[in-house]
Amino acid sequence: MQDTTVCPPNRKLTPREELAYVLEIYDQQMDKALEHVLHAYEILQARAQMLLSLVAICLTVTGFSGPAIARSGTFCRYSIVFGMLLIVGSALLMLAGPLQLRWATQWRTDTVRESMENLIRRRNRRTEKYHMAMALLGLGLFFYCLSLMVYMLGGAG
Repeated sequence: MQDTTVCPPNRKLTPREELAYVLEIYDQQMDKALEHVLHAYEILQARAQMLLSLVAICLTVTGFSGPAIARSGTFCRYSIVFGMLLIVGSALLMLAGPLQLRWATQWRTDTVRESMENLIRRRNRRTEKYHMAMALLGLGLFFYCLSLMVYMLGGAG
């Protein structure tokens, strides 16, 4: 049975509407639609791995320069520690979200269409966690850079 869901343009689609749209794009070929949805998981994982690499670089650099920055003053100490806490929180969120290993074929409902909708829902939840992790990382980098700038300008007590 073909889904004839029609939705107005320029708005975020529900998982059901998105599946109908993807099936429309691929001329109702479920295998092509599945490839499309699974490719989104690959993109999400690649981006999360890139953010995790940035976290690793931050932690490595902090291991070398962090103690000197922290010794330069109270503001720098609290700023770098707060930044690092946010950056580590970002890493944990990525590990619990977009980088969590779950196989697409583990989850089944009554129909392939419902299973596809669930895949889209899970992808959306992982994407939300990715965005939260990215925001935490950005905020953490802000505090880290703030401490570095104050340190380079001579410290602040």
